[in-house]
Amino acid sequence: MAVTECNRCRGAVSDSDENCPHCGACIKGRTGKRRKRWHERTSVTLCVAAALAGVALGFIHIITGVKSPYDLPIDVVRRESFGYREMFVNAARIQALPFAAAKRKYPLGVAALQERGYIPSGHRFEARMMAEQRESVETWQAEFAEVLGRTQVPWQDQLQEHVSDAEMNPEDAQAYNHRGIALARQGEYAAALAEFSRAIRRDPTFADASYNRALVHIAIGNLGPAASDFGNVLTIRPEFVEVYLRRGRLYAAMNEHDKAIADFTRALDTDPRCAEALFGRSLAHYAKGNHEEARKDARKIQSLSLSVPSGFLQALRRGQESGRLRVSRPGNH
Repeated sequence: MAVTECNRCRGAVSDSDENCPHCGACIKGRTGKRRKRWHERTSVTLCVAAALAGVALGFIHIITGVKSPYDLPIDVVRRESFGYREMFVNAARIQALPFAAAKRKYPLGVAALQERGYIPSGHRFEARMMAEQRESVETWQAEFAEVLGRTQVPWQDQLQEHVSDAEMNPEDAQAYNHRGIALARQGEYAAALAEFSRAIRRDPTFADASYNRALVHIAIGNLGPAASDFGNVLTIRPEFVEVYLRRGRLYAAMNEHDKAIADFTRALDTDPRCAEALFGRSLAHYAKGNHEEARKDARKIQSLSLSVPSGFLQALRRGQESGRLRVSRPGNH
């Protein structure tokens, strides 16, 4: 074996050494590279593999809480487009929500479940589900009205007027409001709206005319203008609890559930024991899929010694139990 001399320390160096064993200097003409250990050789491979796996996850949805065709508690479906949003889809949680809330909160998850057959798809199915939910809410509202002892009063009998014919000048706001009420009761809705509008122009602070115009708007399906008119009433009479209740129900019908919750909360700020506001807010939370908040309001109603519709309580319990459910595809038993 040949021996050479280190240029730095002049020590003897074997021709097989890449570095001087005495001073560690690199021997000229030799690479001087240290042999990599196993973990150094594999680290790059592991990083690349992890990166590829991470990218691959962006192309799939992982569905949990199901019974797959292979009798597994998990399923995989390809994404329509790359991304990591809603990568994990909890089928039981989604199915426990009202369909409108599920579509709003988990649009990609709902689409994935429909693609794999865990939820039916198609406009007909979705329209039927929405109709069933509206029917359920209307049923619960009617049942709760019975609990409160409220009878259904025709909206025409709820029109506001606080002055007699003898006191009215035919050209003042009260007179226009009076004529609007008469026209509304006759079914002349366009003419009634015109009279109420004249009353408001005569006296912008005349809350009765705005309230009455809102009721006519509701009767003909103009929910947006009705909500605006109720807003005018509340600007004039901010403590008018009934208007918060009415506008809250309007917003709920328009699927503006955050606004509905805000109005029911304002009603409760004025009257903390207002059971209608508690129930309305509970329904709005349920429609949003916030089952825990809905249950809180339901418990507050029960603390007032009032009963909550049993169908509504069952719907809330189904939401609470969603984490313990498994969803099967139709025909997969």
